[in-house]
Amino acid sequence: MNKELLTQWLQEREMTYYLLASLYQATPASELLKTLSQNQILVSWCEEYARIEEQEQLDLYSAVKGMQNELDSNSNNLTSYLERLQSDFDRLFVGPGHLEAPPWESVYRSKERLVFGEQTVAVREIYRSFGLKSKKHHNEPDDHISLELEFMAWLCKQAADPHISVEDRILYISGQTRFLNEHLLEWVPALCNDIEKAAESEFFRGLAFLTTQWLKEDAVETESILKILVK
Repeated sequence: MNKELLTQWLQEREMTYYLLASLYQATPASELLKTLSQNQILVSWCEEYARIEEQEQLDLYSAVKGMQNELDSNSNNLTSYLERLQSDFDRLFVGPGHLEAPPWESVYRSKERLVFGEQTVAVREIYRSFGLKSKKHHNEPDDHISLELEFMAWLCKQAADPHISVEDRILYISGQTRFLNEHLLEWVPALCNDIEKAAESEFFRGLAFLTTQWLKEDAVETESILKILVK
């Protein structure tokens, strides 16, 4: 595979994962909302899917279009819109009280649905195997969705480094494949299903659908790229 194309692919994925991570970490800031609205980033990102005659792809475009339309219709009153998004975010992920969509892997993959379960420890060990430690390890479980997505972005960034060996690049990309299949895809679709059911805003409903589809498609694409590189 052409090295420049590979680097571009990795950098685009890095930006996507960082954007998704930021949207699950906190309610988006007004400047980000302005950028998303003014530049039509969400629709531009997925407009190719509108031309694919497969229901799942059309549903993705429709969900993202709903996000964009809601952003655009509230662009002149972002303060009020941010308050509504904050309320939705807190009800889904933060509390107080019952969480509609607990953002931790261990909750979805353990029978007891507890935070700081064995999945938390497993994810922490994967971070450590790449020389990382969560900056929030004292007050946020390592398996929070934003941290797992940020880890994927970091792996993409390392793999895109032009100075690393082919072997190291393969190591980082194979790490992405494993983490997608053994962790993210094992629980994030269920989380996003809960978000879609409970969210009061098109923004978070669309984000949930986008996240699931992105992870599924990225897993397939990353596996294909890895097979090319290891030949």
